[in-house]
Amino acid sequence: MRLKILFALLLLTMLHATAQNAVVEESVTEVECISATHAIVHFKEVTTILNEHGAERATFVCSCSKNDKLARFKGQVTDATGRILRKFKESELKRTEYSPYLAIDDVKMYLEYTPPVYPVTITYEWTMESHDNLIEFPWFCPQKDYGISVKKAVYRLTAPKEMAIRHTLLNIDKAVMTSDDGKTLTLEINDLPALKQEPYSRPLRERLPMAYFAPTDFIYYGTKGSLSSWNDYGKWEYSLINGREALPEDVRKEIHQLTDGLKTDREKVAALYQHLEKTTRYVAVLLGIGGQQPAAAASVSKSGFGDCKGLSNYMRAMLKEIGIASNYTTISTTNRRLLSDFASVGQMNHVILQVPLKGDTLWLECTNPQLPLGYLHEDIVGHDAIVISEKGGEFVQLPAYADSLNSLHEQIGITLSAEGGADIKISQTASYREYERLRPLITMDKQEFQRALLHTTSVPQAVICQSEIHEDKEKVSLSLNADLSSKGFATVTGQRLFVPLCPIHKGFDIPYSNKERTEELFFQYGCQDKSNITLTIPNGYSIEAMPKDVSIEKPFGRFSLHLSQQDSIIQIEYCLLLKKGSYDKQLHAEFSDFVKSVGAAYGQKVALKKNAPTTIE
Repeated sequence: MRLKILFALLLLTMLHATAQNAVVEESVTEVECISATHAIVHFKEVTTILNEHGAERATFVCSCSKNDKLARFKGQVTDATGRILRKFKESELKRTEYSPYLAIDDVKMYLEYTPPVYPVTITYEWTMESHDNLIEFPWFCPQKDYGISVKKAVYRLTAPKEMAIRHTLLNIDKAVMTSDDGKTLTLEINDLPALKQEPYSRPLRERLPMAYFAPTDFIYYGTKGSLSSWNDYGKWEYSLINGREALPEDVRKEIHQLTDGLKTDREKVAALYQHLEKTTRYVAVLLGIGGQQPAAAASVSKSGFGDCKGLSNYMRAMLKEIGIASNYTTISTTNRRLLSDFASVGQMNHVILQVPLKGDTLWLECTNPQLPLGYLHEDIVGHDAIVISEKGGEFVQLPAYADSLNSLHEQIGITLSAEGGADIKISQTASYREYERLRPLITMDKQEFQRALLHTTSVPQAVICQSEIHEDKEKVSLSLNADLSSKGFATVTGQRLFVPLCPIHKGFDIPYSNKERTEELFFQYGCQDKSNITLTIPNGYSIEAMPKDVSIEKPFGRFSLHLSQQDSIIQIEYCLLLKKGSYDKQLHAEFSDFVKSVGAAYGQKVALKKNAPTTIE
């Protein structure tokens, strides 16, 4: 099942070469920082949309709140000759307060527009005014997607001379210029070619030209802090959570009843993690400083809900009550890497909890305690994070699982009939990331589960006779067992049966692109798939032809296929290991060939021939 996704993704991405869809003619961001608590930002975006694939660039959206107000807006659309097709006024903007969060200060002001022809050039100009929340300034990121080139982009920031401003550049080879009076920073870049989307390349965010700007010292909703280092950032974050761990007396008693009889700290952590699962649910509330400060533990225990900040702080409070130390930890679910030498709040969007036990450190995902205790899910595994304590912030990297642990192991028994039908027994064990990928099956009803199971096999005319699924959180694994029957598993041709080697994985014809690759190969996760298949051939048939063994070893992975036969039994063993990491772009053709070879190996068949009748003389 894992391989279907892998190969289908490669096929789709290789077939979809990203053309240029839009040109940013001019992008201007002018920040006028009047004081530590007041700034005005002017934006201008002039974009030529070349085709319907770039049409979403015609939509205008900005986020507003009681502290970030839209002060001015205008726009216009021109065709290729410069003729004005449409003008937009601020009164035409629509407002929505829709949000996945329970409560949030932000509202969206937006304008939807579909170009009647292509190309068209759309110009939007608007001004935002901010008060009391200048913890960082708008990012510089004129190239926001694949297929967009940039002719000219300018970022200009003016601030009082006594205000220290920090900045850092990513994927930009130009320097930020400082004015003679030291008040203005200017960054200008020109002629950025469109980024090409390629299969198995680094995430887009890691390829985009970007610049971050932030004050060294800030005032945020009345709190003061410093971003001179991650340590100083951590001190400010700690000031927001310190004192918010107090719990009501009845909750404290319940915590002790749950844990006092347990022997080890790990058992106690597990008991409270289960308690968190049973008594809370994730609901986000982002009001004012609540976007950074967690709800008090007493409030979460009373209401039964909280966001990542509130739930992590609540778990921290429960652990503190029984004498187990833990640390509030900020992390990003979208950025693998944080900037080690540039502290800023906007790099993170999530909070988890670090529990440093003797001989082991647990990382708790408190927004989803249905996950196994300490399991690092795919949105955070291996990511950089900032551990918050009274000493400040500590830059760390979460562990990553070995490729071989992200495994899918299959035991398959196939009993073939002379008519080409088959009874098939499938037993799968998925571990770690493969467990996480298949975990949604657990919550499906019987019909949904069986439809999903049939969709992931290659068995023609399959009927599910029996199926079951079981989760083992201790082993971070999922076991799936199913009995299938098929009336047309093998192809019948005269006196022969052509029998697929593997009823799970299909063969794939992966095209090879002759276009020169620009990006290195990148695999964020590795995995290991093993299949052990026993094929019992029907009486009266013998093997006419059987595929040869296959063994392929490459820097990015290895694959093997081994077949053996004894009497009427054929044993088939597959093993595929894909290794996470970055690899030279010159290996792209080699990887494409590897994928084709693996797909072909899974798609092979055994040829059986009906024995001639025995004659008695």
